[in-house]
Amino acid sequence: MTPIVIVHEDYQDYLKSSIEISGKNNKIYLIGNKSVEFLQDHPSVTYVNIQKYLNSDKITTFNENFVHYGDKDRRTYMFWFARMLIMYEFARDYNLNSFFSCDSDNVVLKRVDDIPFEFKNAFTISKEWEPFHYAASVHSGLITLDFCKIYEGILFDFFLDKKKNDFFEEKITFHKSNPGAFCDMTIYYYMAKMNLLEVDNLLKPRKYLDKNFVFTQGFNSPEGLLSNTQYRMKRKKLHIQKDNKINSNYITNIDSREKEYLLNLHFQGKQKKLLNSKMVKWLNY
Repeated sequence: MTPIVIVHEDYQDYLKSSIEISGKNNKIYLIGNKSVEFLQDHPSVTYVNIQKYLNSDKITTFNENFVHYGDKDRRTYMFWFARMLIMYEFARDYNLNSFFSCDSDNVVLKRVDDIPFEFKNAFTISKEWEPFHYAASVHSGLITLDFCKIYEGILFDFFLDKKKNDFFEEKITFHKSNPGAFCDMTIYYYMAKMNLLEVDNLLKPRKYLDKNFVFTQGFNSPEGLLSNTQYRMKRKKLHIQKDNKINSNYITNIDSREKEYLLNLHFQGKQKKLLNSKMVKWLNY
């Protein structure tokens, strides 16, 4: 079974709801501090202490050389970049050739091994809707050790060895006077853009249970593969409807007027408050 891996340091209430949903059909490795250890009481969860990885020579060296280019605090951005390094070391420790990365505010609604993937690596890749919109995300991501190795090489080339990278440097310069920032999503986008490995874009619908199923970017985002206003919204959130016959949930593609069934739901930012016991009871999964 391909396990889900969640990296989340400090306990927050939505994490429990996230695990209840994703853990119904999947095994979960939860990498965090002692405040989240009690969640291993869930039968699908194995707790892994994050401190071993935060104290490792690799993360320590990265932290010492990390340059903060973001619009939030330095620690937040450093941790975002470091999460894949942590998952890489974890996967090697546990002899995993691949795993499914999942943000703690993202839920996976089906069994990962039942989802059809085109390639061994898969994540969401937005179109460049505006200049320097380099947005690829592993909030849902099928990740191999090869992916992790390439990511680490790019990260260390730029921050440790100070190798010139025009792609990154032009984005950093752009955001000195425009909203946004250089973050780990930029590196994932770069990996796909430069064809450093074969990637299945999870924004593409895929056939499952004889229906079109899709991964989404966010509960409050109408973005799809072909348009950033692709899906019907209701009260500034995706208009989600239930199909109890196949125990699933769907949204509507405005352009095609077709139903697209959900494989995930990402409660990003202020939407985290909606990832609660009511949502656990309401969603099909």
